Amino acid sequence: LHPRCSLIPPPVSWAQRNDLVYVIIDVECKDIEHKVTEKTFTFKGVNVLDASKKYEVTLNFYHEVDPEKVSSKNIGRCLEFTIYKKEAGPFWPSLTTDKTKLHFLKANFAKWRDESDDEEGEPKDNGMFGNFLNSPGGDWNNKFDDFNVDDEEEDSDDNIPSLSQNDEDEEEGGEGDKEKKPAA
Repeated sequence: LHPRCSLIPPPVSWAQRNDLVYVIIDVECKDIEHKVTEKTFTFKGVNVLDASKKYEVTLNFYHEVDPEKVSSKNIGRCLEFTIYKKEAGPFWPSLTTDKTKLHFLKANFAKWRDESDDEEGEPKDNGMFGNFLNSPGGDWNNKFDDFNVDDEEEDSDDNIPSLSQNDEDEEEGGEGDKEKKPAA
């Protein structure tokens, strides 16, 4: 092999649910080969933009998976593999059995859900506004009732102090005393 054509691990991210794991190859590849056994995931591919970058990685799963229940989809810039665990149960503390941190492997927090979030019946937390909209009390029209937007009270600027010296000068002088000053 040419030295520039050495095999390197692709950037990989992962996430899990109670019954499955996601393994995402975070690079656009061609000439893709992958194999899943009960204990391993193997991937080979060539970078679409730079054919001298050839990727290969083997991941040793923390627990066994079901190699018959694997699906994959090519999402343009990445390949996503959905791999079902052999036994649904507690979350794995890690994707692999490796004792050292693999520099190319990271958690995919966009797909991640905590064990406590894995209940199907509970609504998903969509952040601050998701909780706001899903809170008891109806829809958007009722959310701003405390602001009294529709009240027919007169808006009065009489009690607001002046912000500039020019305004104070105008108020102290009479209507006829005003000199037009050019705007600065």
